[in-house]
Amino acid sequence: MTEMGQTVALYMQGTGEALLLLVVSGALSVLIGLGFMLLDIGGNRFNGAVIRIYSWLAQTTPPLILLFLAFYGSTWAGWNVSPMVAAIAAFTFFAAAYYYEIFRAAYEGVPVGQAEAARALGIPYWSFVRSVLLPQVLRIASGPLIGRTTVLFKETSLASAISTAEIMSVANGRIYAGGNPLVHVLIAGAIYATINIVLIRIERRLSAKVTSP
Repeated sequence: MTEMGQTVALYMQGTGEALLLLVVSGALSVLIGLGFMLLDIGGNRFNGAVIRIYSWLAQTTPPLILLFLAFYGSTWAGWNVSPMVAAIAAFTFFAAAYYYEIFRAAYEGVPVGQAEAARALGIPYWSFVRSVLLPQVLRIASGPLIGRTTVLFKETSLASAISTAEIMSVANGRIYAGGNPLVHVLIAGAIYATINIVLIRIERRLSAKVTSP
């Protein structure tokens, strides 16, 4: 294989690793964020306080610190965790707090009268949540969720700090092997930009559907 062919193959592999990190951590974060929102609105003040403390802590801690804690902390504890697993754990912990806030804001956008009407009609609370509340929350939150996911994808570049074989890790490897730094930074930037353009277009379409009458 020629050097160019090897470079292309490495960047394709790195892009696949970055997308895997995005999809897995993003899916877990959405599920956890949604679960936290449901626990928060359930009326238990202790649960709400704990979730808000977690959200504050996750949002105020730099992602790079969380990556180091997940990777080196697990090694210190005697766990044999791969860089990818550590990165997924760190980004899930980090992003779930933001998704929780998005779901919480979407919940507050649902008219209060619907819950009151459900109580008046004797509809069980969780039946109301499942059939009426959640579809509206997901619809309102869809645009901001994609918007936050574009940010999450850009943040996955930090995973190269713990040797996760994603796009920036490939770029760094090619630079250390004697490649032109500017060329490889531009290649990595172009890959991130292309994928983010797709995500931004999805966000705009979803936002347009939500705001349209």
